[in-house]
Amino acid sequence: MTHPLMTIGTFAQAAGLSHKALRLYDDLGLLRPAQVDPDSGYRRYDPAQVADARLIGLLRRADLPLSDIRSLLDTPAPARPAALRAHLARLERLHRERRDLTLYLIAHLQGETPMTLPPVQTRFQPEQPVATLTRHVFVADLPGAIQGGMQTLLTHVAAQGSVLGAPFVIFHGEVNADSDGPIEICVPYSGPVTPGGDVTLRVEPAHHEAFLALPREQFEFPQILAAYDATCAHANAHGTCTLRPREVYGYDWDGAAPGEPVGDVAWPYEPAAVTT
Repeated sequence: MTHPLMTIGTFAQAAGLSHKALRLYDDLGLLRPAQVDPDSGYRRYDPAQVADARLIGLLRRADLPLSDIRSLLDTPAPARPAALRAHLARLERLHRERRDLTLYLIAHLQGETPMTLPPVQTRFQPEQPVATLTRHVFVADLPGAIQGGMQTLLTHVAAQGSVLGAPFVIFHGEVNADSDGPIEICVPYSGPVTPGGDVTLRVEPAHHEAFLALPREQFEFPQILAAYDATCAHANAHGTCTLRPREVYGYDWDGAAPGEPVGDVAWPYEPAAVTT
């Protein structure tokens, strides 16, 4: 049995939404009217659309991105709970990140260290040839950009020569929600490697660096900010910062046990001259 179409007023009341919201959902492509009068532009809706209209309104209140709402509406009803659980996990992760970042800022403004870190160490890094990729990336896309770029470089180097040392990523600028770096992904190499595509070759100069080897829970953002603060302070206390900070991936990321390091935060510096 075919039910008569509903006016926008009747439909809005049934769905618990305003006319303005329904027009917005139409403009966004989330909920098209079943019929639009070509002369007056008056909208009419099918009663079967009420459930989706209510769902869209609640999803918007839950801060689900528009692209995810469209995807959810196209998802069979039995699979929708799993999609919403994934969204909930993202919200909880984002909340933890914002909470931890706020706690870090409170500690920073009070001149305190927000967590217990191991002692800063120093080392000398000899000059080394590196294959590199430069990327402009915001913080949300940083892990994927590093992983993808690293794999591209490792494949490129392995095809012509050998990887000679731990890969690392240099942060030439801030990476956050508003600033996109840039970052430079680097893989040290030996052998007759040639550039190609986006891959360039250069020589990373010799330098001293202050570094911290961090376990996974301290290597994640925003906890890792404390390591940048500590290595920067150590480098400035013992010399002059000459190059940009970097993250060094010289450990077994997937195989590291709890408490074992997964990466280094390193800050290059030129040691202060010894006076006599």
